[in-house]
Amino acid sequence: MIKIAVLGISIIFLTMMAGSIKREYAIAVTVGATVLLALYGVSSLKSIIERIEELQESIGVGEEYLTILLKMVGIAYLTQLVVSICRDAGNGAVAAQINMVGKISMLLVSFPVLEALLKTVGEMLR
Repeated sequence: MIKIAVLGISIIFLTMMAGSIKREYAIAVTVGATVLLALYGVSSLKSIIERIEELQESIGVGEEYLTILLKMVGIAYLTQLVVSICRDAGNGAVAAQINMVGKISMLLVSFPVLEALLKTVGEMLR
């Protein structure tokens, strides 16, 4: 994490220097750095997925629920990343719409879980 913190501070200074020359350069540096940091974060996802799979096996939850969980986490992270970039670029309205679409996407992905929950509750009430 120390490497990421130092990289983040370096990126801030680089962005400030590039922004003093031309605002578009600062945005380009921000997007490039964000992609670099995201790739670093994705590389550590393998261990997280392995831990979730172990948990899934120990509690006996179906694999489809694990897939849904991972999709929802991916949508949340990607949405937050893009929203932050849009806000940094001064496009708050676009950021708000992307945020809304991300929430809707998460809701759509979660429907199978909601359906299973409602079926379970329905069976318990019978």
